[in-house]
Amino acid sequence: MTNHALDAHLLAALLDAIPDAVLMSRADGTITRANTTAGKLFGYDPRDLIGSNVNGLMPKALADRHHGFMQSYLETGEARIIGRGRAVEGMRRNGDTFPLHLSIGHADHAGTPHFVAILHDLSQRAAIEDALARSARLDAIGQMTGGINHDFSNLLTVIIGNLELLDTRMENSDDRAMVTDALEAAELGADLTARLNAFARKSPTKTDPVDVNEACGAALSLIRRTFDPKFIISVQLGENLPAIMADNTQLQSALINISLNARDAMPNGGQLILRSNVIAIDDTYIAQELDVAEGMYVRVTLTDTGRGMGPDTQQRVFEPFFTTKPIGQGTGLGLAMVYGFVRQSGGHVTVYSEIGRGTTIGLYFPVVDALAKRDIEARQTARSLKPRTQTVLVVEDNPHLRKLSVARVNELGYTVREADCGDTAAEMLRNDSKIDAIFTDLVMPGDLDGLALARHVVATYPHIRILLTSGYAEDILSEQNEIHGHRLLSKPYRQSDLDHALDALF
Repeated sequence: MTNHALDAHLLAALLDAIPDAVLMSRADGTITRANTTAGKLFGYDPRDLIGSNVNGLMPKALADRHHGFMQSYLETGEARIIGRGRAVEGMRRNGDTFPLHLSIGHADHAGTPHFVAILHDLSQRAAIEDALARSARLDAIGQMTGGINHDFSNLLTVIIGNLELLDTRMENSDDRAMVTDALEAAELGADLTARLNAFARKSPTKTDPVDVNEACGAALSLIRRTFDPKFIISVQLGENLPAIMADNTQLQSALINISLNARDAMPNGGQLILRSNVIAIDDTYIAQELDVAEGMYVRVTLTDTGRGMGPDTQQRVFEPFFTTKPIGQGTGLGLAMVYGFVRQSGGHVTVYSEIGRGTTIGLYFPVVDALAKRDIEARQTARSLKPRTQTVLVVEDNPHLRKLSVARVNELGYTVREADCGDTAAEMLRNDSKIDAIFTDLVMPGDLDGLALARHVVATYPHIRILLTSGYAEDILSEQNEIHGHRLLSKPYRQSDLDHALDALF
């Protein structure tokens, strides 16, 4: 094999080893080389990309301007993307658009300009940012409504109590009728307050083992009576579902609320599909949804074939008082109550919708079945037996805790280094290039506490993973928003918790 042929093979191997998409093209946009990731990213066989134009991988608005951008750069040398990078949109073979980070390099060969583009898919990051924004907004609204409801409930208690006393002392029937109307209005206000408390996760719930299929059957008997014959109701319930811990009445109420919303979204009729099944939530799923613990869940989904919702509506659908219905036809508290109930039950809610195609709302409840728990433990045990090749730097100022932490990490099969403070850890990082992760306490003496050390690592050694731990980590997190991207392990923790947290880092 000639040196030229060897170089070509090595270049091909190098490109295919790169996790990001790489495209090489001439000045006119003709693609001359594409790695395997580029083909997967855009939905093509990489060989089919050779000879095509890069404009075919962009939305039309960007494609129409792309050639002008490149010509302007070649004529003036003014770089807008070259060597800088920017966020753009790509277009897959099926026409779907998605966010990308694009970096472009330029080189001249034999008097001909060539360009190399490195493209990083930002879809997952965008999904995480959306989930974080949604979670933060709902949490803020929940805290606000919880505070308001406390005072509002006190006011309603006074109003209802006095109206009831007044009612017993009045003899005129017309006057008593007005008091009765006022009482009904006050009780309606109390009902609204109870729904807001459910959203804020402050209302008391009666949690008992619940058979989901039985709850679905009870709810269906009411749902069918409220749907006329132009609607088709389909039921697909999984067999032998494990029990969940929830309030049976509130679960049925949640299913009825969602169904009524679905009915309103199908004014000309349509189909409502109720499903139940068991699902395992792992790291892949958690990447799309925040604040969701791993494990086995019973999932109940309601799907309609109605008008659907756009992205803006989906972002706000669980907010109290938000409704798309005409004035007087909805309080905007139905789905807010559903959200509060499911979260209070230790589960979570998802919504997927497309305009003109319908909506699916999923309710996830953690199971309490012993067999499911053993299945989780078995999977965790299997994971803990995997060989580890990474090196973890344990940073802890308390010598007893440091000794214990080193022993725990070592027991899990990792190579361990140790430091008694953040300053020592920073010095070790400068001299040891084999460290793959740091496991550090947040509160430590010296110039670099755990938080400062984490900032230093992010800025200086972006390839090193970070696991933080503290006995009061949640309080610190609420004050230090910049460390939300790091994994956190709250003290006290079990060995299985440490195993999972370190495993998830890599």
